[in-house]
Amino acid sequence: MDDRELRKEAKARRTKYANALAMIVLGAMAAGFGFVMGAARTGDEATGWGILSGVGVGLALGGGILAWILRPGANGWRTETEPLKRDRLQAQRARQLWILPLVTLAFLTQSTLAMQDILAGEGSFGDYISAPLPVIYAWVVASITMGWDRQTRANKRFLEDELTSVLRARAIGAAFVVLMFGATVAFGLGLWRAELGIAALPFVLSAAGATAGIRFAWLDREFGKDE
Repeated sequence: MDDRELRKEAKARRTKYANALAMIVLGAMAAGFGFVMGAARTGDEATGWGILSGVGVGLALGGGILAWILRPGANGWRTETEPLKRDRLQAQRARQLWILPLVTLAFLTQSTLAMQDILAGEGSFGDYISAPLPVIYAWVVASITMGWDRQTRANKRFLEDELTSVLRARAIGAAFVVLMFGATVAFGLGLWRAELGIAALPFVLSAAGATAGIRFAWLDREFGKDE
């Protein structure tokens, strides 16, 4: 890195470090608030506040890890060459595209139970939080695959090349087939029983998002073997 790039990277790291500290504070507040409010409640109300507390703990932990990586005293990044940075960022993207689809699919059980209560007219606050979780993660996976995420946009010269475009096209093509097939099945179920068509949509969107991410990561690994 030259001096200009070092200053730019140092400024970006300071901003990320501040954001990480904010995540810790926000997560701790959410966890504490959820714990206090849920301690005196039972049933669905306790579940909803428990989910808020769990999300807060996860946010605080994620912020803590990020803050440690970006801590002011860390300077290992200064000696990182461009090839090493490219390899690191691409490996990080591949890990995300392996892990996040699995998280998406893991949330489907929780979402399905929540959808049942909502469609039965018995949905609670916790159900309305749980139901869209796999869909949100599916969007995250699709965004990373498409290069819409913040990291890819900030590091385009390291993460965008001709090979990436080819892998992305194949991954999105596979996801489109899954989406069309799943939406067709959901449409058929909806004609038979409307609630089944609605209940099938999180599965369709989760499967499409997971297909995009896993397909991209798998192709990236296969092409990496040939190099």
